[in-house]
Amino acid sequence: MRRSLALTLLVPVVLAAAGCGSSSSKKTEHPLPPAVPWTKVVPPQVADVEPVSRPCRASDLKAPRQIQFVARLEGGFAVIPLQNVSKSACRLTGRPRVVFVKKGGPVQVQTRIPTTPINFPVTAYPESSLLALRTGQKGDISVTWNNWCDLIVKGKPHIPPSALRVTLPGGRGSIDMDYNAVPPCLDPKQPSTIGVSVFQPSVIPTERPWTTAVLQASVPGQPVHARRGGLLRYRVVLKNLSHSTVRFDHCPAYAQQLVPGGQVEVYVLNCRGVQPLRPNESVAFAMQMRVPKNAELGANGLFWDFDAFGEQAPQAHAAVTMSR
Repeated sequence: MRRSLALTLLVPVVLAAAGCGSSSSKKTEHPLPPAVPWTKVVPPQVADVEPVSRPCRASDLKAPRQIQFVARLEGGFAVIPLQNVSKSACRLTGRPRVVFVKKGGPVQVQTRIPTTPINFPVTAYPESSLLALRTGQKGDISVTWNNWCDLIVKGKPHIPPSALRVTLPGGRGSIDMDYNAVPPCLDPKQPSTIGVSVFQPSVIPTERPWTTAVLQASVPGQPVHARRGGLLRYRVVLKNLSHSTVRFDHCPAYAQQLVPGGQVEVYVLNCRGVQPLRPNESVAFAMQMRVPKNAELGANGLFWDFDAFGEQAPQAHAAVTMSR
């Protein structure tokens, strides 16, 4: 039996500008260590892809067995992943239609909602992936559901909707799927409201850790300085805290984000030619990112993490001072 969603107000996660206002904001009096140069190399997971002309149809896609709604504000929220199970890539774009299949239920109204933000250290496929959704890849839609006021007749069993139905734009078919919960009735005079986003790239699944060694990451010379629309240049120092030597036989990915106004960016660490890192030894890597023109002036935060598709650690946080 499907349960009713509790009226739970979820407290939003606030991304603090780590290190701001602390003793780490004082500039170091020591010169920065030499650093391995930065290179603009992106891993294949986030590289842009060439679009295809064939649109995805419902028969190309596979939905989860059951959509999991969680309580949010006075209703429910869910992210619905649709996986391409066909033998070729297809385009999955636009805003689908979502209804709950029910005879005699309340009036349903669909509204537009934004996509779900991707926040550090989570990484997602690029927007272009939806223009050529490859076999096995997924595209997501965000759905909210509020105010389900179904008539209850005494002596008769109450029957909730039989399925959640997603209909693709352009008459390309629909998919029915199970769901876990029904939101409460808030106002019987108002329709049931279903918020639906456009399709967005799905989160990149994590892999095996790049190394089992214990590493420490730090950003020297805080606070680092940048200008709106310019380049933020900084360094990350990796120190080997384990008892074994770390060898850079292949280069892992790392993620970085300027908060609150930046996006998660993923690159490949430039570790070619880096010597094996013995216990207690350190190596510095030069980093950079393009600063948005509308970045917050004054105090900002910088998040960085090693092995973006694996352990997502170690992580380093830094204070950033932004000027015009």
